Amino acid sequence: MNISGYLPWWWQATCLICTVIALGISGYSITMQFLNYRRPYEQRLTVRIQLIVPIFCITCLTATLHPAISELYLDPIREVYEAFVIYTFFSLLILILGGERRIITEICLEHIPSSHAIPIFGRFMRKIDLSDPSDFLMVKRGILQYVWFKPFYCLGSLVCVVWDIPKFSTVLLILYNISVTWSLYNLALFWKCFYSDLKPFNPWSKFLCVKLIIFASYWQGILIQLLAMNGWFDSNGSFDAAYVYQNGLLSVEMIGFAVLHSIAFSWTTYSSKSMPQSARMAYLHALKDCFGCRDLKWDFAYTLMGPTYYNYQNFEPTADSSLIARADPSSRMRRLQHGFRFENQGESRHWVNYGSISSGNNSSQSKKTSHDSLEKWDDSIAGQGYIPNDPNYPVISDIPNGHRYSPSINSLRRDVTSRSSIV
Repeated sequence: MNISGYLPWWWQATCLICTVIALGISGYSITMQFLNYRRPYEQRLTVRIQLIVPIFCITCLTATLHPAISELYLDPIREVYEAFVIYTFFSLLILILGGERRIITEICLEHIPSSHAIPIFGRFMRKIDLSDPSDFLMVKRGILQYVWFKPFYCLGSLVCVVWDIPKFSTVLLILYNISVTWSLYNLALFWKCFYSDLKPFNPWSKFLCVKLIIFASYWQGILIQLLAMNGWFDSNGSFDAAYVYQNGLLSVEMIGFAVLHSIAFSWTTYSSKSMPQSARMAYLHALKDCFGCRDLKWDFAYTLMGPTYYNYQNFEPTADSSLIARADPSSRMRRLQHGFRFENQGESRHWVNYGSISSGNNSSQSKKTSHDSLEKWDDSIAGQGYIPNDPNYPVISDIPNGHRYSPSINSLRRDVTSRSSIV
């Protein structure tokens, strides 16, 4: 007896139960993130990564019930979101390190340029120096091109299925593999350059969560396809047995992925106990901040602009001139070619035709940057005080809950405990 006609009844029932449990775990974790929304820049990325679990749960269960509909209409959504999660994880790594500006103008000045992960590339390309804005842009675009390519790939695949164009499908598959390989290669370059800087933050659990759910499903699907080609699965020809079984297996595995994501991206990090003196954003405003996607629009626009924004003058190093003078020779030479000059025995610096720059100071007052006309962040809320009587104010103070874990109360608690132990 088969409930759906595609999977044995016990497997289909297990898929349904596991999907409900996984959705419950993931939904609770995401909801608690919004109820403790104290670090918007970080938590909006965290929630977007966690959403991959509910998306997989729904699409995988649907695939076991209606494989034809799921393969044609739902799988493209899942695949596009997989690509988006890779970009989101890259953005999270940048945020952990302090942002793009700090990476380019501070951290990378203390690093020597990194060789390519694949030695043969070193024969044709120079070493990667992420203190060079153009090199950073190259790595960032290498990762993002997969996000941009994936929707076109899914649309092209849909056209191939509807119009039965096998040759075009083969070309798309080749381009897809090139795109995903290049994206992963650039992500590996970024990881290699900043492994020592990321190590104190212990991002391995987050890295494994992101990679396991994407690559486990990919390689698991290939293995099941190979087994199907060797006659391991019975099929009456009305459906793709390997596709149904693959999604049935993923439906069961989603419980594990939901638990891993809830641990790796725990909401307790942002609770009133962990951040007792921080206000939280109101729930509806938190939803708007996460799903409004203004940060995506801003980032994509700047990335596509290319050298007009990612140049040496817009990313003026904040480190001492003496440190820049001791930087890698090739990196220093590229700065000189762009008009960067040292003076006063390396204690000061200036741009040719832009005036002198004292050591450690920005040159924003002495030059017009090319991104002045771009959209600005709306940070007017930062200049306002707390308005407790305004129901529309987006920030809520958790003083009644948070004061119990404030530094002064913790100090008092330790003092009382020490006195009790003496008595």
